[in-house]
Amino acid sequence: MNGLSPIPATYDYRLVAASIVIAIFASYSALDLAGRVTAHRGRLRLAWLMGGALAMGHGIWAMHYIGMLAFRLPIPVYYHVPTVVLSLLAAVVASWVALYVVSREHMTPLHVAAGSVLMGAGIATMHYTGMAAMRLAAMHHYHRGLWILSVLLAIAISLVGLLLIAYFSDEARGWIVKLAISVTLGLAIPAMHYTGMAAVSFMATGVAPDVSRSVDISALAVSAILT
Repeated sequence: MNGLSPIPATYDYRLVAASIVIAIFASYSALDLAGRVTAHRGRLRLAWLMGGALAMGHGIWAMHYIGMLAFRLPIPVYYHVPTVVLSLLAAVVASWVALYVVSREHMTPLHVAAGSVLMGAGIATMHYTGMAAMRLAAMHHYHRGLWILSVLLAIAISLVGLLLIAYFSDEARGWIVKLAISVTLGLAIPAMHYTGMAAVSFMATGVAPDVSRSVDISALAVSAILT
């Protein structure tokens, strides 16, 4: 890559674990919210759908940024706030698609297939828009094979997630069953994130980045947890 050498990156595995825990909580919330959306009709259903999409989307987004905080480069990293907000919007839209599909009275294979593609595309958009928000004295390069794999994983995980949420979202089902399926999804969702991170490499340029309307990654991740 133009004679530039990749910057060595490391992970804080405590924060990796924290991101997985957040993904599990987000998955459990999705199961609970899907049941509530399905149980209502009319304006109440719309309210639960919008509220559920915001809650579930924020959970996925928070997992992403805690994962980003776990990713350590030996140079300062900032995030462009407007682009970060766009990534949050992508996560909310992906969650809206998921809850809408699983709360339908009659869910056909076409609904599941279309929903998984749309949800997976939304999650991938959230991830790579978040990556585009990075401001640092380096340029990045994606390994094409791993990049494609991460997108396919997002769609496949969405497909499995929709099927599981649709089947296990019934409020009458025991919490142990919901917890088990939440752990399964909570382990699967970060797989896409960390595959996407494995696809990227950074090369130092020595050129100071434009950090206008940007914040430190630590402050952003803390905000993701607190909100």
